[in-house]
Amino acid sequence: MPLPLYIDTGVLEYFAPWIGSDGCSLTGTAGTLEPSMARQHFLFHTAMDTLCFCQLHPKLLERPGSNVFTAIGLWPTASRMLELKTLFPNARTVGVFDDDLCGRVLDCKVALWQMRRDASFFLHNHKVTIIYRNSIFNVPVPNFSLHRFRKVTGMRSTYRTVKPKGCVSFSVLLVGRHRDGDNPINTL
Repeated sequence: MPLPLYIDTGVLEYFAPWIGSDGCSLTGTAGTLEPSMARQHFLFHTAMDTLCFCQLHPKLLERPGSNVFTAIGLWPTASRMLELKTLFPNARTVGVFDDDLCGRVLDCKVALWQMRRDASFFLHNHKVTIIYRNSIFNVPVPNFSLHRFRKVTGMRSTYRTVKPKGCVSFSVLLVGRHRDGDNPINTL
């Protein structure tokens, strides 16, 4: 069964104005009424990630304009993150990326970009090597996260993350819940 069949019609209707003609891309930022009204700004890799997350957290859709959702694509840039931060000045940014090494590195990059900083990350001998502010840090891959990055570098930020519990992505979590019968879908 294709993944979109796991998505509730209410979620699909909420996102309908922002779904691209290809049926799987998100154009712009969904949920925006007045940018200054936004309280939380959720960032995702893809539109499908957004739909799966919102299927599992439908309460986020109850107050339009309060929560906004942006699919940033697979190659986000520092300038795009600063543009989004400026567009939603009152919103707390929340990264909802996969719980794998790429997603955890992206969490660090987004947190840094929002502060107009950057770092380099390399994978070497099962460790993530971080070059940040003329210092080098090594963190074993299983221990690497935004939290660990903050601890070893001393960086502080208001950027938060949401990770799927027990799965790599929210799409895998949604499929698992549907298979187990824990997540009934409204298709009316």
